[in-house]
Amino acid sequence: MPPRAHQAPNASLSTTRSDVQILKSMFRHYVSPEQFDSAIAFYEQLQLQNCERRLSFPDVGVEVAVVGSFILLAGNEAALTPVRHVRAAFVVDSVDAFSVWLKTHGADVPTQVHETPVGRNLTVRHADGFVAEYFEPTAA
Repeated sequence: MPPRAHQAPNASLSTTRSDVQILKSMFRHYVSPEQFDSAIAFYEQLQLQNCERRLSFPDVGVEVAVVGSFILLAGNEAALTPVRHVRAAFVVDSVDAFSVWLKTHGADVPTQVHETPVGRNLTVRHADGFVAEYFEPTAA
């Protein structure tokens, strides 16, 4: 007998997010500083895409590169420990609207949005324990 596909109950569809969008879903991958350049090269070759952006956060000891669907974060163990629990990032059109939607669906959402030079973000723990960053880029 073939396995049955799980179907979510229709009640979960009662609240829609038709007014907000996830523009891009991204994996977060943590590497040592020694692995950073080779990891960038690997994910460029894997996806046939060049590194879009490299950022340095010397105050916390973390280097960041964005390559296609991957956010590569490099640092020593002490630098990465505070952020290693975040498993994915969603680029969204409105952090504020997603914050409301996520709260109504049982997520642990902080009250303060972090403002950065490139956009706004929240780190959210979903009701099932999955932790993701929601990022709204600054309009160009």
